Amino acid sequence: MITEEYLMQKLSRTMSEKLLRHARGVADTAEKLAKKYGTDPFKARIAGLLHDIARDFDDNEMLQRAKKYNLTVSEYGFAMPLLLHGPVAAVMAREDYGINDQEILNAIALHTVGSEYMSQLDKIIFVADKIEPNRKHAGVEGIRRQANVNLEAALLSCFDESIRYVLKMGFLLHPTSVKARNSLLVDQGSFRK
Repeated sequence: MITEEYLMQKLSRTMSEKLLRHARGVADTAEKLAKKYGTDPFKARIAGLLHDIARDFDDNEMLQRAKKYNLTVSEYGFAMPLLLHGPVAAVMAREDYGINDQEILNAIALHTVGSEYMSQLDKIIFVADKIEPNRKHAGVEGIRRQANVNLEAALLSCFDESIRYVLKMGFLLHPTSVKARNSLLVDQGSFRK
């Protein structure tokens, strides 16, 4: 069985200190959320630690890895290769770190743009990535409070914050994120007709 100590040794050789600090923060936050929302805390920790293992790749490396791993790359991925770091990291987690648990791999793959069909672990990693203790963005405290009460509400707020940021920066808005957000609203019955 893969241990956290083994993963930390490998990660400390490949990740920047800043990114490693973020990964630890996501792992700690994900573990707490997993315990609160009845999901396997070990899987949450592992997904949290590995979710950004491809984050430091430049655009060329990201696209080369996606091609090497036979990942489908949409026009959004070509325009903004950083969006591929979740799916690329999921393959790396399997191939380079020996993670074979599909729940963990899915959570890693989906942490960037989300999905209409997110498991509890997927949601936890997505939210933990946005609210871990090292995050200082506007609105993070409110989302942290929400996460302690209602995971779906926190997830919706994470999508809202991400969409606002993307619009403010003038980046392409990934349609999967919009669909995921809208799906949450429909599921909660909180949209207005």
